[in-house]
This record gives sequence, structure tokens and C-alpha cells, in this order.
Amino acid sequence: MRIISQSGLLDVPYELIAISPYSGNMATIIGTFPGNDLGKGDRVYILAEYSTEEKAIKAMEMCRERYTQYIFNRHMIPETANVLTRISLEEAEKVRDQITETFIFQFPKEEEIEDE
Repeated sequence: MRIISQSGLLDVPYELIAISPYSGNMATIIGTFPGNDLGKGDRVYILAEYSTEEKAIKAMEMCRERYTQYIFNRHMIPETANVLTRISLEEAEKVRDQITETFIFQFPKEEEIEDE
């Protein structure tokens, strides 16, 4: 699965990044990459910034939900491949679009997260 920052400037594989709230400001979500060179520390990038910790938590929950959908779809694609060959091209494209949407998660903008 691909993780895209709120700004759209960072696009990385989910498997290569650790995602967490920033300890100095729990409303900021950061991504940490392990350092590649000896003696160099981890690289940290801001993935999203929100006005409240609650919105950051909601965004993290959205990311986990998308990852769950991604894992499910990765396992289901081989099972459904034969079925897709028997339906119309238009319907197959709709199914493809719905499935591929789960292979990407972009952290939502502030206004895209509803207050509780």
C-alpha cells in the first residue's frame, strides 16, 4: 500500500515507514524511515497536521482501516480474477477502480475529518 502525505509531496510504501503522532504535538502525524547510512539517524517527515489530537487519531484510524481493506483485497484478487473475466468490461473496470483505491491512502485534509 502507498502512503501519501496530506500535502501530496511524500509518497512511500507503507511497509517502509513507521507512522505515529509526534510526541511534541500529538495533532501532528509523522513518518519515520530507518537511516540508510551508518551513523545517520532515522529520517522523520510530517505526514499530516491537524488542529486537535482527536482529528489526528481519527486520521490514524482511517489509515489502519484502509490498510485492512488493502490486505483483504490483496488476498481476494486471485480468487475473483475468474469472475471478472465473465462480466462486462464496464463492470470489471468499476470493480478494478474500487479495489485499486484501497492500495493508496492519503492523509486527509483538516476539513475532511468530521468533529465528533
